[in-house]
Amino acid sequence: MREIKPKKRINPAMIIAGVIVVALLAMTPFIVEQIEPGQVGVVYKPSSGVQDETLSQGWHVVSPITRVTEYPIRTQTKSLDNMTLATKDGKNIVVDFTYSFAVSPDQVTKVFNKFGPIEIDEIADGYLKQRLYDASREQISKVTVLELFGEESGNVSTSIQTQFAEDVKKIGFIIEDVALGAPKPDEKTQEAIDSRVKASQELDKKKTDLAIAKAEAERLRVEAQGEADARLIEAQGLAKAQKELQKTLTAEMIQYEAVKKWDGKSPLVSGSGSMVQLPLPDQETEKK
Repeated sequence: MREIKPKKRINPAMIIAGVIVVALLAMTPFIVEQIEPGQVGVVYKPSSGVQDETLSQGWHVVSPITRVTEYPIRTQTKSLDNMTLATKDGKNIVVDFTYSFAVSPDQVTKVFNKFGPIEIDEIADGYLKQRLYDASREQISKVTVLELFGEESGNVSTSIQTQFAEDVKKIGFIIEDVALGAPKPDEKTQEAIDSRVKASQELDKKKTDLAIAKAEAERLRVEAQGEADARLIEAQGLAKAQKELQKTLTAEMIQYEAVKKWDGKSPLVSGSGSMVQLPLPDQETEKK
């Protein structure tokens, strides 16, 4: 007869442990939340609402009834094309904008409380777009179209960014940069701008030509003054030399110089008072 071996009893503790492991694995998607880099998690509990404390990037264990909404806090860039605005002088222009923004990590809950659990892109395409439009409309209405195309372009862009940033920072957005594209005017406005630019270029050319003429005239004046100064210095030197020479011309010096130059012959002209004897060379020769 075959020997019948007794069956091994299954340890109840092992069964319970296995059930717990399976239950935990099944519940993992509901109690573990992963926050991606560059994001923060806003925690909402049915019992107490939105929590002030947010979840940083990484893995977190949360209650199964807790909801977590991720908000990006990294810088994002958005473009808005063909925004129609009016200038101070009533000219309509079309402008493109590019701006960079981020959600302040310390104010993420403000954003959530205002907009709810919606994507940040929806907020940018709605709320932020409207705030940028309002700031642009107000600032561009302060300048004429020619000023916008000229010296005021940079100031207008800065003013738009300042107003836009101040408007949205109170609810948790940080505006880092606003770039104003080249305005696109209508045909008549473009003709007026072209005429203004041409006139400005012609004026600049005239100013340049005048500056060149003045520089050339100044160069000639300096040269003439230099030559006059040189002649004056030369004349002053000659006069000084003559003055010094006159001081040395005594009667003895004049007689000495005359003796040095005498050739031993009697002078052709001699006399004193009103009597002048003027011997002729032929007579002197006949006497000899």
